[in-house]
Amino acid sequence: MWRRFDPVSAHLGGLFLLTSVLSASSAHAQHVSQSAPAVAASAPTIAPKPLSDLSVGYPAGASGDATVVLTLMVERDGSVSAATPNQVNEPFSSAAVAAAMNWRFDPATRAGVRVRVRIRVEVSFHPPAAVEPEQPESAEPAAPSDGRAAPPKQKSKSAGPVEIQVRGVKVEPSRTASLSRDEVRQIPGTFGDPFRAIEIMPGVTPIISGLPFFFVRGAPPGDVGYFLDGIRVPLLFHIGVGPSVVHPALMDRVDLYPGGYPARFGRFSGGIVSGETVPPASELHGEYNLRFFDAGAFVEAPFAEHRGEILLAGRYSFTAGLLSLLSSDVKLDYWDYQGRVSYALTPKDTLSVFSFGSYDFLGQKTATDTITLFGTEFHRIDARYDRQLEGDGKLRIAATLGLDRSEAPDDRFVRDRSIGTRSEISLRLAPEALLRFGTDAELDAYDVQLDTSTLGPAATRAADLFPTRSDFASGLRADLVLSLGDRLQLIPGVRVDYFSSQGNSAIGVDPRFSTRLEVNERLSLLSTFGLAHQPPAFIVPLPGFQPGGLNGGLQLAVQQSAGVEYDLGDATTATATVFHNGFFNMSDALGTTQPTASGCPPGAFPDDTLGGDRGGQPTNAASCMPRFPRGTVGTDGGGTGQNNATLNALEARTNGASYGFEFFLKRRLTSRVGGFLSYTLSRSIRTFQNQEFIATFDRTHVLNAAVAFNLGRNWRAGTRATFYTGLPKAPDPTDPSSTRLPPFFKLDLRLEKRWQLSRRAYLSFVAEWMNATLSKEAISTTCTLQGCETQTIGPITIPSLGVEGGF
Repeated sequence: MWRRFDPVSAHLGGLFLLTSVLSASSAHAQHVSQSAPAVAASAPTIAPKPLSDLSVGYPAGASGDATVVLTLMVERDGSVSAATPNQVNEPFSSAAVAAAMNWRFDPATRAGVRVRVRIRVEVSFHPPAAVEPEQPESAEPAAPSDGRAAPPKQKSKSAGPVEIQVRGVKVEPSRTASLSRDEVRQIPGTFGDPFRAIEIMPGVTPIISGLPFFFVRGAPPGDVGYFLDGIRVPLLFHIGVGPSVVHPALMDRVDLYPGGYPARFGRFSGGIVSGETVPPASELHGEYNLRFFDAGAFVEAPFAEHRGEILLAGRYSFTAGLLSLLSSDVKLDYWDYQGRVSYALTPKDTLSVFSFGSYDFLGQKTATDTITLFGTEFHRIDARYDRQLEGDGKLRIAATLGLDRSEAPDDRFVRDRSIGTRSEISLRLAPEALLRFGTDAELDAYDVQLDTSTLGPAATRAADLFPTRSDFASGLRADLVLSLGDRLQLIPGVRVDYFSSQGNSAIGVDPRFSTRLEVNERLSLLSTFGLAHQPPAFIVPLPGFQPGGLNGGLQLAVQQSAGVEYDLGDATTATATVFHNGFFNMSDALGTTQPTASGCPPGAFPDDTLGGDRGGQPTNAASCMPRFPRGTVGTDGGGTGQNNATLNALEARTNGASYGFEFFLKRRLTSRVGGFLSYTLSRSIRTFQNQEFIATFDRTHVLNAAVAFNLGRNWRAGTRATFYTGLPKAPDPTDPSSTRLPPFFKLDLRLEKRWQLSRRAYLSFVAEWMNATLSKEAISTTCTLQGCETQTIGPITIPSLGVEGGF
């Protein structure tokens, strides 16, 4: 199967493991989203007041109007320790940053105590001819009522309106990092996609480079949960190496919680990836992009005198035409859409409807027809009511309808129709205590269509694993964000979930506890602990693929970590973390094999079509399947051999552990010179059938490093290097000292030229190349009587030329 569709098989290879069961920003400054999991853990903050003249001179050589939104770190003494533009627009960005570093503020206060905060300041630039005369020096601003000195009058329109928005710097200790859309645009190899940036985070390892399915601190891809505004998303990326299923302009930020996450998230025993959408805008704006392989657009507009907002976005691929030039017998399509309508009933009450969905299709063309190899789609409609409560409290009540569907050859498919509700409430109990609690429930009706009369015993077993049925899950959770003094933050919490399927039921009780201790203004100590239960899961997240019956009970993960966070200043932070995860009763198909179990490499299955016996053990002349099952249910007529081995692996349970060290150094990528260094040193082990061995996917070292440069004249360039250790392999008689496959290394490149057409409109040319080194990745070893040979996949590479714009 890996070679069948060459040369594009490198892009599609990871998909074929999925068919074996069924066929066998916006540039505006924005407030933090109401549903954001990071809530300032202290009393309401009084915003800092400017004491300096906030005017910024018009840059020499510039032309036209421009607006720069700066994020400032205002220290307890009122000085500015860091200033970064939310979007680079030279030379205006550099001029604003240089001026802001000399500004002074009357510090922010919380419960009467000076505190360090991040604020946003908007600075508008107009050509000198448009600058109004300065006000007379005698025109003094009124003094504030508290007796402090009044801030000087702004002298020029180039200073623009100052919009200060306080954002607490204390975030969830369990959150590895947040990446804004503007930062992600500068990371080579992500194609400006916020969710694509997950792979650069410490603790994250892809199954194969370029394929968007990840292990997070040793948890398999099927145990990693994806959420968008609190809505569970069954599939985060389009087929193969495609982009995410959400238009980038819709995203405010993406958070990764590798373990011990807030009680708001549950029912997944691996990490959590949470995306938060941009809040409604106050004016018309939009974005568009056109690349060789797809096109996308985003537009948002207010209505009803700005009480309402409507948003539309989507993307459509050209891959079918592109692939027809490379391989005439392959068809690949994808598209996605998003829409949102919101209306403010009162200043505190808002109704909104958010809908989004995705479609993917992979087929093989024949002389008379196109055969479906794999197709998948999902749709969501979420209706929500939001209310601003007393102080900084919030309430959200929402209901969600969903449809998931995946299809394999001969019109065989699984389908999930779902309805769910959820509530999210945060209440300020005291200046030092914030209570967050909520409930959720979901009913899923699964339909499975399989013609077991023609597919044999293996197909019957597949139908038993994914039966037609109704599943129900409900839960309630609460956590308390406590601020003891100005430096210590404690977050105890718990969630309780109830599951039922096919007459079986189970309850998961998941306590969580995290801490943040600010040793001084720059150094913080972080710790997390939590339990996480999850029903049985498929190998990777796919619409409709959910094993039924709760056979074998719930999976359980014990997650714990401790780390230090240091603010180096100048928009640069460093974090070092040690972690340990224990896994129990895992439905981990990739963790059931070991290098010596069958003579096959880790994660590979014996290929009976090449001479194996009926029990799934290879003979001397046998070849091992590369990493994933490549056969299809029913292809052997009797459903024996490799098909049974595949289904056995899907039903098997393992125990295991993962532990290691993570390091993340980042300087904001929108700076003149920005970048990051992400490194993970880890070990993952599995225990299966009373044998302990290194996990099939274990990679000792995983390193990502990137640098982005502002070259001047609105040119930006960047490069990213990725390196990780090879997978474990079986003993090789031809190389007895070798225990791993060769390591993998690649370089990604990005170059952008931007033209500012007006105050808000811009146009960019972007050239990007994922895996510019055309590196191949070793995935397994094939051994015969003549010796062993390393099998590779790739190069998985995507060169891209495109234009992007906005208004």
